[in-house]
Amino acid sequence: MEEMNFKAMKMLPDPYRFLDGTYVEDRNDWRRRADEVKEIYQDYMYGVWRDGSGEKLTYDTNGNQVKISIERQGRTASFTVTLFVPDREKCELPDGGFPVIVGMHGHIQEQLAAENGYAVILLNTYEIASDDNKHIGAFYQLYPYGEKSEEQTGVLMAWAWGASKVLDALEKGLGEELCINPENSIVTGVSRWGKAAAVCGAFETRFKMVVPSCSGAGGLAVYRYTSEGKTYDFSSKGASADYTYGQNEPLGCLQSPGEQGWFNDMFLSFLDVSYLPVDQYMLAAMCAEENRYLLIIGSCISEDWVNAPAMYLCYKAADAVYKFLGLEDNIAVNIHKEGHAVIEEDMRYIMDYFNFRVYGKKPTLNLADLKTSVFEEKVNHDPLFDDFGKDWRH
Repeated sequence: MEEMNFKAMKMLPDPYRFLDGTYVEDRNDWRRRADEVKEIYQDYMYGVWRDGSGEKLTYDTNGNQVKISIERQGRTASFTVTLFVPDREKCELPDGGFPVIVGMHGHIQEQLAAENGYAVILLNTYEIASDDNKHIGAFYQLYPYGEKSEEQTGVLMAWAWGASKVLDALEKGLGEELCINPENSIVTGVSRWGKAAAVCGAFETRFKMVVPSCSGAGGLAVYRYTSEGKTYDFSSKGASADYTYGQNEPLGCLQSPGEQGWFNDMFLSFLDVSYLPVDQYMLAAMCAEENRYLLIIGSCISEDWVNAPAMYLCYKAADAVYKFLGLEDNIAVNIHKEGHAVIEEDMRYIMDYFNFRVYGKKPTLNLADLKTSVFEEKVNHDPLFDDFGKDWRH
């Protein structure tokens, strides 16, 4: 896609409007629009998605560690992952093997998951791509970062690529060895790794479920919505009845030296969020496919920077697209009380939701709770959450 000058949009951009001004009329049109949106994200935010073309992958297991090695065009690179495999004597083994959660990092309730029949594979993302703008690590050994846009992949997309290599290894034989079914896979992560999980879900369609937690700006918080200075009543969650949000993470912070490596160079040219041709509910909508699911996690308090109300708006806006596609049962949200993490509550919802949707098991929790949040309560509700899409598809 060639460089373009985008017009400022104060409200959320219309997900159904093609760049040429025409509109999505049906589901077939949506697939073309989704491809266009993915191209926009690659060109103007995250950089190029690498689909594995020309790669040769091998793996070597040593206890609970697996070394994944990739060769491409004479270059070689490797990184390690850590395994948590359920005890087959204590956990029911579904047909095809255990479902698997690929975590961008540890401390995602992996023991709880394994005890309940979910294998967990944890990435060492720092081996895949360093968390800075130096562009070093296994990914960049294979795909060096260059001056041209087609040579640029940001760190978030590189981490997403790492998660996809886990699926490659599972499909190549590791899954059969460990009794893991790669078709029933979940990707998750928190904070910057929640951003990477959201990116991964949009581009690696083999993940059946995508669970970005506390992902904030650059993840699944809408850029164009601020909660700074707004007061909320979180008493129904056992928290303050008059919690006032402090500063949300601004665009400039994402473009600072400490975080700009997460994105490509073109992203640095946007000095005002209103000029972004997309907003993050459109990234969420990239997961809207049959037999795929999205669960967005956020936190009420101590998360001012991450902007939970903007993540709930992301859910609401994306949910409108899911409904248009007849997939409203494939998107969910959980805004827990506190914790910049995948907390126990979240993991129990993840497993219950996945067990119900994929295996048809009767849920133990009320999954209707995953279609709303504390921000829908009358005292907290913003009418924008209802009216943001009224002009779409006109």
